[in-house]
Amino acid sequence: MRDDVKVKADLEAEDTLAVRLNSLQVTGGPPEGSVRDALERQTQTIARETTWFEGGAPGLVEVDGVSNAALMRSKKPEGGRFIQVVLRGGDSIQVEAKGGSTHLSRENYEKLKDLLTGLVE
Repeated sequence: MRDDVKVKADLEAEDTLAVRLNSLQVTGGPPEGSVRDALERQTQTIARETTWFEGGAPGLVEVDGVSNAALMRSKKPEGGRFIQVVLRGGDSIQVEAKGGSTHLSRENYEKLKDLLTGLVE
């Protein structure tokens, strides 16, 4: 991980096997190339690689070309809970569990951190 990549996690609980995630934010340096291309690559990768979220992989909801941001949400809210992903400027990704924390195995939590870190490097 590069020095300019920052990871901030808000966990409700954790143990050696799993975590209850409230939010995870990863920020890095400015993207190489256009912000639009970075957002497109990031949203496609997240949709493809995060199938293990409660409710399934988040799908693209909205892209705002003026503010260079994209919004993704899990496809199947369970019990009013869903995962929301906000991508900004190609250098910031925030994953939030809405309606309550989400359960992730320790393995999937580490995969998520690695995936998001790689997308902003």
